[in-house]
Formats: sequence, structure tokens, C-alpha cells
Amino acid sequence: MFRKLPFLFAATALLWGCYSVTPVSGDNGVMGEGVFYSLPRTQICVDVTYQYYDLKDAVFSEYASEMLALDNFDVDKPYRIQNVSSSYTVVADPDNYYLVTPSGISVQVDNRHLLCAVGMTPKEVSEQLGPAMQVNQLTDGDAKLVLHNATADKMLPTYNLYDRTDTFYVRGDRPGQPTGLSTKKAPRSLRQRAQRAAEEIAELEDTRADIALSDRYTPEGKRELLHQLEEKEAVLLAQFIGKPVVETVHFFIDPKPASSAKDSVQQFVLFYFSRSEGICESDDYDALPVVCTLRPDKTMQQVRAFSRHPKRLAFFAKHNFQYRLPSLAQMKLSCELFDYQVTLPVAQFGPVVDLPHRHFKALFDPTTGAIVYFEN
Repeated sequence: MFRKLPFLFAATALLWGCYSVTPVSGDNGVMGEGVFYSLPRTQICVDVTYQYYDLKDAVFSEYASEMLALDNFDVDKPYRIQNVSSSYTVVADPDNYYLVTPSGISVQVDNRHLLCAVGMTPKEVSEQLGPAMQVNQLTDGDAKLVLHNATADKMLPTYNLYDRTDTFYVRGDRPGQPTGLSTKKAPRSLRQRAQRAAEEIAELEDTRADIALSDRYTPEGKRELLHQLEEKEAVLLAQFIGKPVVETVHFFIDPKPASSAKDSVQQFVLFYFSRSEGICESDDYDALPVVCTLRPDKTMQQVRAFSRHPKRLAFFAKHNFQYRLPSLAQMKLSCELFDYQVTLPVAQFGPVVDLPHRHFKALFDPTTGAIVYFEN
């Protein structure tokens, strides 16, 4: 749902006269007709995708590391972080609502009670919205992810040339001197069956190399044969490492407002991850904390045409539109298994300013809450 919110107008008002904007709280008894709007509040969503192998039907799992040389595969710790991504949107701040009373300016508010546009007609909004969104939208390329653990989907099985010879004893054979022939072969042990399966995987690898280098097949024929080999190999591998399962968990972050310059960093544990259990509780024996750090970038605040009114103009300022300008922030997730960093706008870290009194035109980004167009 993030970054894809429709620009819906839940309320549009064209009010005439001398407008005023009044803060709304539970005990101030504000009455009157008008349009309610709220300051934007950024909500961040972190998507953590992890992969594990379901070993329920993996009958040879205890021999996986030995016979397939999977050094990064641990039967007791099959969970791996595969990907981390983030998105964001703005919601209404329940502690900052305002009532716009009769005015000579149009006010457009969406179904979240957030300002969409002020002083603009629907036609002007549609003309400005397209280019404004293209300029201000952040891309996934802004994020950096470094995985410190080998991911399970990159495990390449390599046969380690374990003893290929199956030997069978018959009654009367001396230890170390099997006949190797018997009309009644004893049932193969689990280890022997695992060894044979490993041999078949090695043979498939050799066959794959022969087909790839051969000129006896057409390109379409090669693709079909290689596909058949992959299917056979997947069945054999599943007996050692199980079937891969990928899951994604969503974590929501609601940054606290920065009330002063001293509120520079917010740090907390977002979740715990275990190589044996996946997402887990903090008291699991191998639980690793994933620490989230939010650092506001105060140098990026752009107030420019908007400023706080001096005390002598406080009487007039209370009738102005109040708005919170988002500020860029660095979000970092750190753990023994990965590091993730991204820059994103956070409304709570920005200043609350007075928009100019009387008539003006302003268009607001429905995803970040930023002012993307302004004309006074």
C-alpha cells in the first residue's frame, strides 16, 4: 500500500470571507463549519524477506555438508536473510488537527484528513501533480543492503568424491574381504542411499557440462535437456537440504517527533532474528538483535518562503495554515547478518511553519507530505 496511495479528494471546500485556522483538541470546544485537516505523520514499513529449507522430507539432511560439501549449510541453522527493503507513507497526526473556517480560498483534503491542495482548482492540481510527483519520488536505488551471511539460494552443491564403491558381504566372508556379489543383497543403510544420491548429483553435473559443450544439439534441444536435468537435480537435492521456503515479514516504524535540536538520533531494537528459528523472541539462545537507528538530517530542511511569525504577529499567525515540512533522515538497520541503510523523508523531523496569510496556491505530495508546488 506504500507509495501507491491514490490522490483522492474526500472533501473539497470553497469558502468565502476572512478565513482562519484553529487548532483542534479534545478540550478546546471548537465549533463551527469548515474543513478539518491534520499535519502529516510519516509511517515507515520495513520488509524483511528470509529463506529457510523445510527439512521435513529431507531424509539425507545429516549428510548434506559431508557429501555435497555445503560448507555454508547447517541443518540446525537453516534460516538466512534474503532481502531487506523499506517504503513509507504519511498518515494523519492525531495530535495535530486544525479546523479551517469560512475563507476565500479552496481547500482540498483527502480521505486521510491530509491537505491535498490549497487555493487550486482540480484542473490546476492535475496539471501540476504529474511532474511534481516524478521529481520528488525516491527510488529503490537509494537503499544499500549488504548481506554478511551466505544466502541459501546461492548454495552450489559440489560432490566431494566420497567413496563411490558399494560393498556387500555374504555369509562366510572375512572382515575387509567382501565378495561384492550376492543374490540376496542386504538392505542399503541410510548412509549408503545418501551416498548413491550424491553420486547421481555428481553424474548430473558431468552430464550438464557435456551437453553445454556439445554441438550435437540445437539450442532448443539443449535448453530442454538442461531443464530436465535441473528438475532431476532438484528432486535429489531436496532429499539433502529440503524444500526452499521464502517468507516476508512487515515491521512498521512510527518515528517520534523531534521537539528540539537535541533530538538528533532515535535508536531501538526493531526485531530479533535467529539462524535456527527465523524471526524470534529476545530470549532465544541464538537471537540476534536488529538495531534501527534514525538520524534526522537537519541541514536538508528547506523553509525558505515559510517562517515562524514573530511574537508581535502571533495574533495574526494563529489564523494561518499550519503545516509540517518533512525533513530527510538516515535510517540504518544493523545486525551481525546484514547492514541496511536508506535516506527517506520523515515528517516528524521537520519544522511546523505558518504558510503565508491570505491567498496562495500550494500542492502537497500524498506520499511524503512535502509541498511540491507553491505560488504566493
